Amino acid sequence: MSGDLDAERIQVEAIGEPGERRFRLLSIVNGQTFAVWMEKQQVQALGLALEQMLERLPDVGPVVPAAANLLEFDRETPKQFRVGRMELGYDDDEDRIVVVAHDLNSQEDDDAAFACRMTRGQARDLGAEAALVVAAGRPRCTMCGEPMGPEPHVCPQQNGHFRHDLETVDDAEDV
Repeated sequence: MSGDLDAERIQVEAIGEPGERRFRLLSIVNGQTFAVWMEKQQVQALGLALEQMLERLPDVGPVVPAAANLLEFDRETPKQFRVGRMELGYDDDEDRIVVVAHDLNSQEDDDAAFACRMTRGQARDLGAEAALVVAAGRPRCTMCGEPMGPEPHVCPQQNGHFRHDLETVDDAEDV
């Protein structure tokens, strides 16, 4: 893989309110912005996979923090697609983590819609950012793990029932 695939800037972001958010990976490669639209679970899986990969890589000294980059993303880029499958790899000659993404509508043997290489520092930052973006969503029910919204939560672990105040139940029986 050549150096022209190095990510000049890379990040994940969520757009919208919790419960209705959309997620994307934004990257500038060779001066062009790519927007890879993802599901929340894909963002979470990418973050975890990056963290696990960094833990398993051979130690080459301290991880150099990613340099602050002031390049602006072109958020209206025509290079946008919804990801179907992603692959992570490692270029040991250049000590770079490789991300490859395929369009959801592509065939198995089609070329990847997006590929980039990033430093360990960029990968560490992206993994941490993915965890923060995912965690910023709706709180999860401690019993069933489902996301909870502003309306009362119907928990399958409680047989789909709300917790009722005894006074409310007694008042209903008197009617």
